[in-house]
Amino acid sequence: MVKIVRNCPPEFKEYYVQMQAAKRSQAPLPSQVKDDQTVLDKSVADQVSIWKSSRGLSDKVVTNHVCSGETCSYNQIGDAFICEKTGNVHVCDDTCREVIMDPANELLVCTISGRCFDRLLLPSEMETDNDQQQGGVTDEVEPFMGSGRFARAYLLGYNCDDEKELEAALRFC
Repeated sequence: MVKIVRNCPPEFKEYYVQMQAAKRSQAPLPSQVKDDQTVLDKSVADQVSIWKSSRGLSDKVVTNHVCSGETCSYNQIGDAFICEKTGNVHVCDDTCREVIMDPANELLVCTISGRCFDRLLLPSEMETDNDQQQGGVTDEVEPFMGSGRFARAYLLGYNCDDEKELEAALRFC
């Protein structure tokens, strides 16, 4: 490790040390291979493990249950969503398998986390999209807010139970 850190720029030394410490010396548990567990933060992985053991859940793969956002309830720790029935971990990324299209705004929404993804366009749809962009209205009505403001607002309010909670969440949008 000393050899690697010795020749790197001083501002990157901490990163190199962390990368070397993060290298795996063991194979992942079977449930980590089956789950969507791409947890990068070690403290989140530890919290997930503690939560699972406190509920009596193990790292065994449960084959007779299929988790979904409609049939299971989840506990959130960081970016990880843990099924309360099986302990399976779901972490949303671009390959999320639990997305459905919201018919109101045509965004793909994860049924577990509420995270929004842009919908991929077919080539035929791209032609009509170009026509709309030339004469259409953009999302940038307010200065310095960016074009994804509506998607961020939708994401923040997805799991809100009442209007008060929604207003509190939208303050950060």
